[in-house]
Amino acid sequence: MSIEKKSGLVGWSVHSGAPEILEAAEKNRKSTMGCAWVLLIVFPLGFLLAGLFMDEMPLNEALVIGAILGITMFVINLVRIKDLKKPMWEGVVTAKFHKERREHKRGDDSFRHYTEFTVVIKTEMGKTQRIVERDSHREMYDYLAVGDRVRYYPAFDSYEKYDKSNDDVIYCNVCRMMNSIESNRCKRCNNLLFK
Repeated sequence: MSIEKKSGLVGWSVHSGAPEILEAAEKNRKSTMGCAWVLLIVFPLGFLLAGLFMDEMPLNEALVIGAILGITMFVINLVRIKDLKKPMWEGVVTAKFHKERREHKRGDDSFRHYTEFTVVIKTEMGKTQRIVERDSHREMYDYLAVGDRVRYYPAFDSYEKYDKSNDDVIYCNVCRMMNSIESNRCKRCNNLLFK
């Protein structure tokens, strides 16, 4: 890669405000809202049918369980929609670490062991944010280094590095697909890469 190309990879991307990226953000918000409504209907309906056609599921219990699950999923999606509207923020990676963890498996007395990877970011406002990933899903842990400046985009729940000049890959901020740093568009969703 040439020196000119490398120097062009330092700084925040202007693509974050491109019309097609703003359209993708709106589409993301609409699909989250659509999912909220679908789950609000599907859970009660599914449990209603289970209560009507399965002897093991009394109708009154089915209605209560379906309503509770539907409302719970609706609220979770509303919280997610609210998070999508939060302002973007910037910060610096201050620490990275990993821990071996275990969790109790449902239905028996065994445990599942996994590795938890954490990236700690101190925002410009002085708050601490964490990226927590598990096992082989450790993309940001591998991509970010201590000292990296980052920008967080709530509309996509994704991060952009300020200095990409030493990178071989870049993650799509819309779909999180890993792409070659040489690419200008994501090979999966064809959106502009933030570089």
